[in-house]
Amino acid sequence: MHKFFDLETMEGSFHLADGNDFKTTLKTTEHHLKFFWNFGAVPLILDIDGQPISLEPNELLSCTYLQKITVIEQQNQPEILFLAFNRGFYCIHTYDSEVSCNGLLFFGSNYNPVIQLDEEEIIRLRTLISVLQEEFDTKDQNQEEMLRLLLKRFIIRITRLARKQLFNKKLPEKELELVRQFNVLVEENFKTLRQVTDYAALMNRSPKTIANIFSQQGGKRPLEIIHDRLILEAKRLLLYTDQSSKEIGWELGFEDPSQFNRFFKTHMEIPPREFREKFVQFSF
Repeated sequence: MHKFFDLETMEGSFHLADGNDFKTTLKTTEHHLKFFWNFGAVPLILDIDGQPISLEPNELLSCTYLQKITVIEQQNQPEILFLAFNRGFYCIHTYDSEVSCNGLLFFGSNYNPVIQLDEEEIIRLRTLISVLQEEFDTKDQNQEEMLRLLLKRFIIRITRLARKQLFNKKLPEKELELVRQFNVLVEENFKTLRQVTDYAALMNRSPKTIANIFSQQGGKRPLEIIHDRLILEAKRLLLYTDQSSKEIGWELGFEDPSQFNRFFKTHMEIPPREFREKFVQFSF
């Protein structure tokens, strides 16, 4: 396991782990953005926000600090490379223009984006990881900046793959950026803004323009993205806190608890209280 801490501020933190070390590192990086790379021969089974996710060989998954992640024990242990970094080390919001991953790899409408790695890309990434490992062992005044540069290079490579694999290849770059911007705005405002018109105003676009672009993309409709984000947060609060349904509804911007109950039941087919009773036992 390799790790870096900014000893001056004690805020910046960057970790690289493999083998059995990644499970230990996962527990200590709850507030970090994360990459899981399965480079072995058997799947890695994760529980993310109460849902099982199977990361197959030669697949890479990115996760945020909002997601609750546990590793499901398996008879055959997969080979995993795990990277985790916090905002103090590198802030993807502040430096979005450098890596363009915000709203795509992290905080996008695809909450568990899985990237396929072919043989050529695996060779490139292995080379980059080898350089990273060497830099973790190099203790000098330039280490932090070198680690940050290598991390940015890693993120950029995965972002390029994500654009090819997760987006409609026929969409122009300008429209891809609009989709990414919409995803980021939903992440920042979903508790207070629930209509596509609200986001269209923030983006200086018409609701019809946004709807047309998402239609070309072929995935979720804009209103679905907003509703799915609300439901995801509601499920997290039901599973991982002891807040009442009424308190959760208020936190999510519903003025009337019955309004929240109806919204949740419409999307999940059971009311919040029954969801908690049914699933909370599997989430710890």
